[in-house]
Amino acid sequence: MKWYYIFLVVVIVLSTLTVYKALTPQNYDSNGISFNYPGSWVQLSLNNSDEVNGTAKYNVVAIGDPNSDQNILVIVQKTKKSGTLEDIVAASKADLKKDWNATMLSDDIINVDGRQAHDVVYVTDPKTNKKERMVIFDKNNMIYCIILGSSTFAFDGQKNNFDMIVKSFRVTDW
Repeated sequence: MKWYYIFLVVVIVLSTLTVYKALTPQNYDSNGISFNYPGSWVQLSLNNSDEVNGTAKYNVVAIGDPNSDQNILVIVQKTKKSGTLEDIVAASKADLKKDWNATMLSDDIINVDGRQAHDVVYVTDPKTNKKERMVIFDKNNMIYCIILGSSTFAFDGQKNNFDMIVKSFRVTDW
């Protein structure tokens, strides 16, 4: 009977640790940026760069929820600034419309790391079933783009997680 109590204590401790890890945010701090993200999410492998309109766009990090089938994903990109923030946002929105048949839902101005940022929410064509939030701002002659997305069904339920990432986002490169 003693082994039963030991087993029960071990199960309770492991369950508590799992819940604690899921509720305690993790911190990403590398590649010149820092932000918090949900404790149960993981860092994903990604393609490190893309060529967009002759400009190298570097994918800095991708994180996601491995326990969800709703494609919950966050990608941070960094690009050398060329042009005004307004021009870059307009070009990004035009590319989304052209390449993904995206419909823009909103474009609000928020603050990220003490800088003015565009917070653009859009949905892609019905085949991909994606809703995404693209937060773009400039700092230290670089453009930072945070893409937060999931299936259209899961997007609104991720608001607190996405807000945590955006509100805690900091550029650490000087």
